[in-house]
Amino acid sequence: MSGARASWATIASLAERLSERDKEVIRGLARVRLLTGGQLERLLFAHNADSQQSHIRRRVMKRLVDLGLVATLNRRIGGVRAGSVGLVYCLGRIGQRMADFINGSTLLQRTRAPRAPSEMFLRHTLAISEAFVALVETARGTNKKVHTFSTEPYCWWPDGNGGTLRPDALAIVEDARYEATHWLEIDQGTEDLGRIRGKIAAYEAFAATGIEGVHGVLPHVVFATSTDERAELIAREIAHQGTLRMVYKVTSQARLATSLFRSLHA
Repeated sequence: MSGARASWATIASLAERLSERDKEVIRGLARVRLLTGGQLERLLFAHNADSQQSHIRRRVMKRLVDLGLVATLNRRIGGVRAGSVGLVYCLGRIGQRMADFINGSTLLQRTRAPRAPSEMFLRHTLAISEAFVALVETARGTNKKVHTFSTEPYCWWPDGNGGTLRPDALAIVEDARYEATHWLEIDQGTEDLGRIRGKIAAYEAFAATGIEGVHGVLPHVVFATSTDERAELIAREIAHQGTLRMVYKVTSQARLATSLFRSLHA
């Protein structure tokens, strides 16, 4: 059965065989596109005993792969020695259709066969996935919550000038009293600073239009960088722009989750 041919009736029948955790795996992959075995363990299997997490995750994911819902890429993060935690998972065509079904869609969306991405795309996408996983981990056991985390193209926004703002992700975090909205730029250190200036100019042009942002507010723009040295370069570049209409922040990817939740009370 291919995802292109699977009917809603077929998908609905298959959905009855899925556990809630199966569905959470599918929702997670639909949200961020790619997750490693290690990221999945931290995201959805952390409540299992440490000694059992990998075993249970391997069993669950093998079942979903056998059902055609999930596929693995022909690459491992960390090489062969990383074992199954380095496997990279994505939705198969049936899984893409299942994601639409369990998220309440009533339309048959176009599906795409999984294919091996470039090394740069893989690393960037997994860095975005890591931002989501780290936010969920940081909120776990607290009164904080990840209200929204969406990736491209769902996080994109009309710029008011006939174009589109294209952040890497939209992250909204909240607690019992406050909510903070952020557009994320996940920087892997591969772009020259001219591209960073171009992004700032695009955000500033949007702010100048006076058009409302997400939920009626202008999100803060957060550059999450690969190294502290890169963070300093980008922070210096932002400072050189003079008076700005939007709020910009720079942090390392390792400190991103903590930084976003701290913004609730900044």
